[in-house]
Amino acid sequence: MKWLGGIAALALVLVTPVAIAQPAGELAAARQVLGQLQGRSFSENREYCGYIGRLDDGSFMATEVTRGGTDSCLSRGDESRFLEITASFHTHAGFDTEADSEVPSTSDVEGDLSEGVNGYVATPGGRLWFIDGRTGVATQLCGLGCMGQDPRFIAGDAGPIAQRYTLQELRARESSW
Repeated sequence: MKWLGGIAALALVLVTPVAIAQPAGELAAARQVLGQLQGRSFSENREYCGYIGRLDDGSFMATEVTRGGTDSCLSRGDESRFLEITASFHTHAGFDTEADSEVPSTSDVEGDLSEGVNGYVATPGGRLWFIDGRTGVATQLCGLGCMGQDPRFIAGDAGPIAQRYTLQELRARESSW
């Protein structure tokens, strides 16, 4: 019977979808630009956003940063120097007890899906999220404080935060918020 359990476990591994990894250069560019923006985003209570693109030499770079509102941002950076845009990025402004800003919003995910790009979101609690632009799955890359934290942030205010959300799970979370 033990060997059957091993076969079942092997079968489970073979049919379990494998997460698609983001390019290391894309992630590094996102971490760098978002890490630089967090403090300004908190102090001004504004989202900051832009895109990450691949250059001719294969490296990744961020566009100029656009200042948005308290809960939205539309990038106006020059993307013409890129071979392709591979990802969006944005901060989630300052901490607000009335906002569910510790997870990507459905608008964040839907925007990346419609553009066919990955997405990176930094939160007031200092989390970094990756949105897969093909599947719409948001995965927490690092937890509280890894990207800097708003001094006003209250841990636990947003309730439990999962490591991963589908678009449908985010919709359910937003409807219960």
